[in-house]
Amino acid sequence: MTEFKTINYKFLYYSKCCFTNLTLIFLLFIIFFGCGKKGDPTLKSYEKPEVPANLYALKRTDEIILNWNFPAKKEPAIKGFNILRSSLNSSSDGKEEWADFEKIAFADKKIRNYVDTSIKENISYKYKIISQNLKDILSNDSNVIMVSSTKLPEPPVQLSFRIENDKQILSWQETVPDSSYNIYKSNIRGSYKSGQINKTPVKGNSFIDNLDINKISCYIVRTISGNEVIYESNPSQEICIDPEELIPSKPFNLQAVTLSDSVVLVWEGPPEIFVTGYKIYRETDKKKGFILIGETKMPTFTDKERASTKRNYRVTAVGPLKEGPAAEIKDIIYIKPR
Repeated sequence: MTEFKTINYKFLYYSKCCFTNLTLIFLLFIIFFGCGKKGDPTLKSYEKPEVPANLYALKRTDEIILNWNFPAKKEPAIKGFNILRSSLNSSSDGKEEWADFEKIAFADKKIRNYVDTSIKENISYKYKIISQNLKDILSNDSNVIMVSSTKLPEPPVQLSFRIENDKQILSWQETVPDSSYNIYKSNIRGSYKSGQINKTPVKGNSFIDNLDINKISCYIVRTISGNEVIYESNPSQEICIDPEELIPSKPFNLQAVTLSDSVVLVWEGPPEIFVTGYKIYRETDKKKGFILIGETKMPTFTDKERASTKRNYRVTAVGPLKEGPAAEIKDIIYIKPR
């Protein structure tokens, strides 16, 4: 009987141990696999976030514009970006020393640029960007760029434009030979906060843009120098192309065919795409001069008045608002065939 009880106690002891081990295993299973359903393991949120890359800058007289890259797929893991700046200062003994980096701003995680307007004209600056995750863990530093206090280039002068077919061509005079340029465009006079239209620096002294006949197009040009840091001049004079002020060139190769009961005029239209139609004038009396007798969208017109007396014709192309110079043909009269 005693032997039976001993065996029974041993059985209960081993059962209890097995139950405890199974419970522990079950709990561990819940912790690891249950948490996995909700997101990545907790320790991952304590890792350093992705480093902002390819920091570069554009310097103007009164501002420095910073730009950087950061993968959009990493945005959910961060709060945003810390912008840090150091300045080159003169010490009491006349030596120049770089100050420690200080945080000057924090940018949202969706942002990839920052405009520093607190700069001084004769001071050089260094910048770097550090990302910050949801646990306030900071990334390593981005590349550091130095923006020098060097003198900015001079802007181009004597801006002008010409229209060729469906293009508007800007031209200017270079103040520094072989310079590069940024072109800014706006549909509002004097407003160019955002509007750079060249993807790469423009070489030479001209730029071709598509003609827009529905709204005004205003431009300024800035001279640039540098690579990782772009130093940009003050803006050139503004030049605006207003469709309402565009004047087409005159039609050419105007010809007349006289019939017994009418005169058929044909011509070739000017190349400008902003031509909206043509006006036809006829002169049969020198005292009365040329009188408007019709308008057409096509480069042909039929004067249904019989040409029994000599007459002169004029044809003009019409722009959005103004008409251009006239093409002329004179002394048209019907001669009855023999």
